[in-house]
Amino acid sequence: MRPAALLALLLAWTSTARSDAATDALLLARICVSEAGWECWETGDGYAIHEVLLRGAERHEMRYETFARSYSPRATGVAPSRLRPWVSGLRADGGEPGSWPRIVTRPGRDGMVRVEPHPPWASYRTRWLAVLSRAREVVSWRLDDVDEWSVCEGDVHDWGGSMDRARATRLGLLDVDCGETANDFYARPSQLDEPSLVEVENLDVDPE
Repeated sequence: MRPAALLALLLAWTSTARSDAATDALLLARICVSEAGWECWETGDGYAIHEVLLRGAERHEMRYETFARSYSPRATGVAPSRLRPWVSGLRADGGEPGSWPRIVTRPGRDGMVRVEPHPPWASYRTRWLAVLSRAREVVSWRLDDVDEWSVCEGDVHDWGGSMDRARATRLGLLDVDCGETANDFYARPSQLDEPSLVEVENLDVDPE
């Protein structure tokens, strides 16, 4: 292969790799905000979520982006979200996401509902960019050295909120201590060193 052609091929590969990493980071950041809010890195949720996505992508032989979209369809824009549609519209350039709320309703002591202006996007932009900046770093971390960066005491393959605990128990998922995270994180017995004879179905976590 001629040097010029080889250089063009390498440049194209580098550009694609950078594009993939940028997309992966954006999706990870959106999922983190959806699941644990603007403090998702401080709570440790972001790191554990990244581990779940890495393990899922490896297990299903998918790209990180593909698995992230399949596992968290609402946060990544694959499926519509009624509660927080703006999450899937969080932008890499920090611009205001589509569907950013203009009003917020609050119950009053008299039983009436008050309608108030929602804080403008400018009040949240810095926080979003901080989450995204950290995601851009974390998304390059791999399972090869997961013991060095994971916040969890063991492998994690799923996460869920308090509303998912009964179902997680029914499915046979194992609780994994990940510290003071906003979400619960679980291991699938079938994916551990000594797998159970029962294959665990997808927890199918609702990111809302």
